[in-house]
Amino acid sequence: MNTADEVTPDVLRTIGDSLISKKMSDETLTALIDQATLIAESDGMPEQVKVRDKTIPVLRMATIDMALHLVTVIGKSGQGVLSEKVDVLERHYADISDRGWLNSSKWGQLYMWLYRRYGEGSTPRIAVIPH
Repeated sequence: MNTADEVTPDVLRTIGDSLISKKMSDETLTALIDQATLIAESDGMPEQVKVRDKTIPVLRMATIDMALHLVTVIGKSGQGVLSEKVDVLERHYADISDRGWLNSSKWGQLYMWLYRRYGEGSTPRIAVIPH
């Protein structure tokens, strides 16, 4: 039974329609959703936050963004393929070597925004203590 807040393969297909191949099975998408949920929870994403008397489902948003980012990473766009030509085999690549892993897709960038705003990304890992 699905609840309204549950992230399902159908939710990913609705949001990332142009991104998700018709060949990608529900089992694959479910595995990516499970992985994305673990990543979001380990990054300290809260279940939800209150903003101006409205409840924002941060964990759900982060799970969707990370799952769609994982889809892009395993797809051709994650390999930097800009275009392909079938006859006379031609393939053009983008230089993605200078981007961070999360910056390689718009979904990763959205996840990073949530991480910095609501997750443990706003907590400094190093502190300089003057003496």
